[in-house]
Amino acid sequence: MKVVNKNIEVKICPTKVDKNDYGEKTASINKIESNIGIYRFIYDEELEFINYFRGLLIQHGYDDKVKVNDSSCSVILEMLRQEYPFLEKAESSSRQQAQRDLINAFNRYYDSDLKSAYPVLKTRKKSKKFTFRIMNNNNNVRITKDKKGYYKIKLAKLGIVKFKTSKKYKELLIRGSDPNDSSVKIKHVTVKRVHDDYYAVFNIEYIHIPETITGPLMQVGIDIGCGKLAVLSNGEEIPNLCLKKETEKIIRYQKNMSHHKKESIRHEEARRLYNKWMRKLINKREDYYNKNVAYIVKNSSFVAVQNENIISWKHNKYLSHGIQLNAPRSFLDKLERKCEDEGVEFVKVARNFPSTQICSKCKKINKKIRGVSNLKIRDWDCPHCKTHHNRDFNAAKNILYKGLANRRDDGAVKIPQN
Repeated sequence: MKVVNKNIEVKICPTKVDKNDYGEKTASINKIESNIGIYRFIYDEELEFINYFRGLLIQHGYDDKVKVNDSSCSVILEMLRQEYPFLEKAESSSRQQAQRDLINAFNRYYDSDLKSAYPVLKTRKKSKKFTFRIMNNNNNVRITKDKKGYYKIKLAKLGIVKFKTSKKYKELLIRGSDPNDSSVKIKHVTVKRVHDDYYAVFNIEYIHIPETITGPLMQVGIDIGCGKLAVLSNGEEIPNLCLKKETEKIIRYQKNMSHHKKESIRHEEARRLYNKWMRKLINKREDYYNKNVAYIVKNSSFVAVQNENIISWKHNKYLSHGIQLNAPRSFLDKLERKCEDEGVEFVKVARNFPSTQICSKCKKINKKIRGVSNLKIRDWDCPHCKTHHNRDFNAAKNILYKGLANRRDDGAVKIPQN
């Protein structure tokens, strides 16, 4: 039993009017788009003010490093509120969140370990994220019943909105909306627009009790690849998901969009179909990953993976398309979070560990299969003990052995031998 932080994403259906037939205030599309625009406006205006101040420092021969914190940004925000009255349409915590995100962006930029780029403006054309966040203060974000008795999401200053989610998540959110239930707490909600659809992502804290598993649990090492999504040390393989149909449709409608003038009827129709097939691809991949992650975690007591530098794989023209399509980093992140929630031990092996070159039986290195040029070698014989190896299966076993060695405490854990 432990307290778990979890994000629950639900689809919301905002209306086109600000009030429903019963006179209740509703979160309309215009209100949501207005809040998204206000969040972006505050972020950009504060950033432009800071850039102007940095320019003055450079002009007069001073260091351009500016300390960006809550006190300085709050002064800028108060000036903006007095100059632009329309900012009052947004919820107060949503306005404050814009400046918090700007402060975090500057903190990442000044942190030498992260090597983040300097913050840039969130212009409407260049921005890829259309979101705003509302903090749950005094239960102003909750699940409530409308006058007809249906459950709706109540958003502070926006109104109620219809939502769709599973029965399990709906019960969690209802418990989090009950002030008498301390086992679930809604911390904040992020409203976002993705491909013309609107979603609300609830961040909740709740007491999680892992499922009790009966029967033997396996210790597993996982090798992430390109030709296959993953290979397990017990011999099981997880193939890449076939997304050929979705990919062909996406490419087709991308071409149609490029052949028509923006905001024309045919361009909008092609964009609608492009968004539809993009959603299908993402949902299909997410469902596939969730099922495989659940299977691995449910049947394992120890999981070891290699902390691969997957971003560098994208620079290889032969691997980049498969990496972007199958998103193995998303699979690894899901696996790590699931292991943490269910209490399964999860170990990352260093990325410079030569898992593919080591013979899992005699533990000696075969340098002939090293390098990108030798990726085509999928099977090899150890020159020392003459054992025949499958490249991926051998790597998965070496990752398991290395993971067990890393977590060993005073020799309490023994490395399994063949």
